Amino acid sequence: MWCSEYLVRNFRNLSPVRISWDPGLNLVTGKNGAGKTNCLEGLHLLTGWGPFGERKDIPSWRGEGDRAYITGSFCGEEDLFLAMAVGGSTVVKCDGKRVSFPEVRARVPALAFLPGDMALLDGSPSIRRNFLDRLCALLFPLYARRISDFRRAVRHRTVLLRAGKRTEPLSRAMAPLAAWIWSCRDEAVGLLSLGLARFQDLSPAPLELAHVRGGGSIAADPLDDWWQSLEAWGERERRSCLSLVGPHRDDLLVRTGGRDAAVFFSRGQIRRASVALMLAAGKAVEARLKRKPLILLDEIASELDGEGRRITVDSLEGTGWQVVAAAAEMPEDQWPGSMWKVEEGAVLPCV
Repeated sequence: MWCSEYLVRNFRNLSPVRISWDPGLNLVTGKNGAGKTNCLEGLHLLTGWGPFGERKDIPSWRGEGDRAYITGSFCGEEDLFLAMAVGGSTVVKCDGKRVSFPEVRARVPALAFLPGDMALLDGSPSIRRNFLDRLCALLFPLYARRISDFRRAVRHRTVLLRAGKRTEPLSRAMAPLAAWIWSCRDEAVGLLSLGLARFQDLSPAPLELAHVRGGGSIAADPLDDWWQSLEAWGERERRSCLSLVGPHRDDLLVRTGGRDAAVFFSRGQIRRASVALMLAAGKAVEARLKRKPLILLDEIASELDGEGRRITVDSLEGTGWQVVAAAAEMPEDQWPGSMWKVEEGAVLPCV
């Protein structure tokens, strides 16, 4: 899927704007604070996701009302029109009919990658879990709701542990949730591994992926693993008053030749391998949903050296996906697509 026309009104610092995106590569440039990231964020909201980070001031900073409006025409595997009103209660409609965020994500799959995602290899496990969660939310329509339910149950279980109360009834209720989430992540990692084979030029060496279940990996079957792991970690959980078993403690191991890739690679190689994982996620979405994903990249190129940028742009161009990227600057001869300039909230095509 790709966005052919995009309109925002009363959204953050952007002036009312209508953009006709290219079906291939699009680059939005501008100084820090000009509004280039806001262009991407509007698409992120419209395709069924939330705002970037913790910022809640979505309506215009100019005080022009308490609601922002975003619309987009999409083409590709089907033609549809999305419209969203944000502020207070958020409403999204597809071809005039109100729809849920999971339905939007299934019909217009979009993946956004921010500067923090460049730490996929050498960052904390929470960064890799978040990466898997975003991918799984596209691959499995019920995933976002079920991971939210599981996190709420973990918080309740931690309260019970701290109070010295029995956790067995809650653990029984959590068991099918944990097993289902683990199964989804197992499948997602398998699809990621297949996708990586398409971007071997980006990674300095072949990458090997493994999903490690939090406190688990004792038994192959996810449900058996839950119960056996709870038994193995039970005493330590009671002493620490923490829930130590479950998807909330998972990790994605990234290795090369059996070694930790983050230790083996240089900083520049780590960044290129992170981009390879991002693009592999797009291939995973395309393979399962049979729809081309829309890729949003914010300041990813700034983390790469010249060779890394060249290979990344070549790889993006070869996917056939629509890409909307934001960068402070990039020479025109390094970007084989459309370019836009943001100045004080106004978005103008580069000619």
